[in-house]
Amino acid sequence: MKAFGYDHNGAADVFEEYDVPTPDISDQQILIETKAFNLNNFEKSMRAGDYKQTTHRVIPGRDVAGVVAKLGANVTGFNVGDRVVAHGHGSYAEYAYADASRTVKIPANVSFAEAAGIVTPGITAYKAVYYFGAVKSGQTVVVRGASGGVGSLAAQLAVNLGATVIGIGSSRNEAYVRSLGVSDYVSYNKQDPAMVLTNRADVVINSALNGADIDADAQIVKDNGIITSVGGDKPLSNKPFEFKPISPTKAVSDAEALNTLLQLMADKKLTIKIGYQLPFTIDGIIEGHQLLGKQHDGRIVVTVDPS
Repeated sequence: MKAFGYDHNGAADVFEEYDVPTPDISDQQILIETKAFNLNNFEKSMRAGDYKQTTHRVIPGRDVAGVVAKLGANVTGFNVGDRVVAHGHGSYAEYAYADASRTVKIPANVSFAEAAGIVTPGITAYKAVYYFGAVKSGQTVVVRGASGGVGSLAAQLAVNLGATVIGIGSSRNEAYVRSLGVSDYVSYNKQDPAMVLTNRADVVINSALNGADIDADAQIVKDNGIITSVGGDKPLSNKPFEFKPISPTKAVSDAEALNTLLQLMADKKLTIKIGYQLPFTIDGIIEGHQLLGKQHDGRIVVTVDPS
């Protein structure tokens, strides 16, 4: 099968096209014929060697949407030919694989590209809202980085739960974030969000890059409120609040998150912004990783089949 990967670290052009065997699957796994996959910053960092040096061939990718090609012996609830999306493995290839427990069916009115684009940011946003933030109807929720992949989804999830949602971001993204159903928006390049929103939030969700401006979130949250963040640094403040960094947890399954997200998408209550749909070619992969390395607007999805 055709696959894209690398055997050493470097810039986006380290990617090569390989002819590799179709993956073998275990009794609990599903083989997926890839139709679309999402590119993530983690894959960019791994390629660049930010965490460790690569010493062997790597076929990256976790977020995959496609068609069930083969089922493990113990897998139930799926059939060959089902349209599925998964938090899987090796998605930069014609066939990827995933545990059945991390795979869900795609509703008929959700495209492969939309389903693939929602996996990593959607699971993160779901955990932020439903688990770490424990958002409830009637609360006021402030989302920092509300135009980004995680922030835009977190804002919509909180709105659907009945919360009053206030977004924080650049003024150039105000119209987009307001279109998601938020009640108000603060442009950090025009106003100081901490001053405008002092003691307003029951929950602050900081989805900005590395949890930027986290100290200001302590001013925004109410006494005894919750701050949850994609960054791990606790705000410096003597104010009483609960800080919960968004981290891996077994308390929320990928399937639970994906099923909720996809149903909301099917019901037209949640959208994902796809900024780029690139071809399943070596040039498409390289372009996608070049886009990951600079400011970009929306998810970067490689599409094998646009249907």
